[in-house]
Amino acid sequence: MRLDLQSLKLFVAVCEHGSIARAAEAENIAPSALSKRMSHLEDALKTTLFVRSNKGLELTAAAAALLQHARVVLRDICQMETELLDHAEGVRGQIRLNASLSTIVQYIANDIRDFLALHPGLRIDLQESLSPAVVRAVAENAADIGVFGGTTVTTGLQVFPYRSDRLVVIMPRDHPLSRADQVAFRDVARYPLVGPQSGSYLNSLVLRAAADLDHPLKLSIRVNGFEPVRSMVESRLGIGLVPEHHAERYVSSGPLVAVRLDEPWAERHWKICVRAAETLPAPVQLFLKHLLASQNAQPAPDRHE
Repeated sequence: MRLDLQSLKLFVAVCEHGSIARAAEAENIAPSALSKRMSHLEDALKTTLFVRSNKGLELTAAAAALLQHARVVLRDICQMETELLDHAEGVRGQIRLNASLSTIVQYIANDIRDFLALHPGLRIDLQESLSPAVVRAVAENAADIGVFGGTTVTTGLQVFPYRSDRLVVIMPRDHPLSRADQVAFRDVARYPLVGPQSGSYLNSLVLRAAADLDHPLKLSIRVNGFEPVRSMVESRLGIGLVPEHHAERYVSSGPLVAVRLDEPWAERHWKICVRAAETLPAPVQLFLKHLLASQNAQPAPDRHE
């Protein structure tokens, strides 16, 4: 059985668009030619890939399995082409990094700066994602290194501690809690709160803490990122939870105060995940060692979680 890359690419397009016509338009190919390609693919695999109905195309179990493998193959081919082009242009390696926004802003930007100063021939492709998506990208070989937080399942991956930060509560200077040295989350929850993005590490912490309360949270609005949190707090739409690192800037440059959050979970622990470290390409291993050796990062023994 032989499968050509163009047919796999067109197959993925059909799956993603759910229609021969829409996929043909996106891939700049005649619908009849695309339909013929899919028929030949089914013949080669000796199985049905699509069930045609008035709602469009539905994937069979075989198609779903093929789709997963096809995406990996095409991604690897794309990476190979990119790396070979990099070599031709003098760039000698590529590192795919997925990370949570909070770690990018607080730590990773500086870590990348220092690393590239030592290794200017390497290139880092950085993708910002929520922690579950970070771990999934590493597991599916869409990323070489992931930086994430929380209790996301990391079966089959190696995990190392990276950095920690501490959450504080920012609020207007005249807020009833503004004179306190520290506040418990129960006190915070009495007031409107600018909620974190659904699916984020911070959101998981807030939801677990809220489950212990005898009254619901007053989530005035949800935002993605700590700069929007500051804007919402300054507009008096609620108080917000941000890392101390961010709060220092907000307090010094705006009409806000920061109060320590007196909860065990206020100290967040960020981690690094990779597939088997010893099998990673040399540039990736080099960057992994750099991250683990960076400030406050203590490497742990290799282990599978």
